[in-house]
Amino acid sequence: AADHGGLPVVVHGFAPTTKTDLETLAGLARQYPTVPLVISQLGGLNWLTAIELVRDNLSMYLELSTANVIFAVRLAITEIPDRTIYGSDAPYGDPFLARATVERVTEPGELRDRVLGGTFAELLKL
Repeated sequence: AADHGGLPVVVHGFAPTTKTDLETLAGLARQYPTVPLVISQLGGLNWLTAIELVRDNLSMYLELSTANVIFAVRLAITEIPDRTIYGSDAPYGDPFLARATVERVTEPGELRDRVLGGTFAELLKL
């Protein structure tokens, strides 16, 4: 991806992805800082680790689908407001409920708009 203009890379974040796997991905993100690395599914059961790793690495992003608790979505948006991305994990997840979760933890306005599509549009240079 680094050889192709920093094309974003999306990696599976839920099981069987482990905390160690997320740490390895963060190491790769540090090694290739021009490549946006998106951890999907909020890092699965390792959501707190995923939030911390993304917070501390500016080339990483966190996609918010399959959240087990609404607090995880709220914390992710609070800690990394410019690098959280709405996702639903459809067809396994419900796009309406995933959107409602983001709307529940944000006020209408710029932040919500960023999470629900603005950040992703920037990432893809749309």
